[in-house]
Amino acid sequence: MSIFMIYLFVATATPLFLWIEKRKIALWHLPFLVLMWVYFILYISDQLGSVGQFIFFTLFIGNVIFAHIAAFLLYASPLLASRNHKTQP
Repeated sequence: MSIFMIYLFVATATPLFLWIEKRKIALWHLPFLVLMWVYFILYISDQLGSVGQFIFFTLFIGNVIFAHIAAFLLYASPLLASRNHKTQP
């Protein structure tokens, strides 16, 4: 559970990292974060059934995928573009 809490805080900070360069993506991420926190609160209070747990798990996996795409767009994409630019005459 502690690893999940750490991920919740990291995922919540992701739009802050995206805000300057990729504002549209950051705005798309906000509803998913809100839903993930709502489902987390319901999960802690034991008010989720099996369908709610499935939705919670799906949101979690979706946010993990989104965070990886955001990290690629922010860090790997500019690095790869600069390397390609340097190799071409």
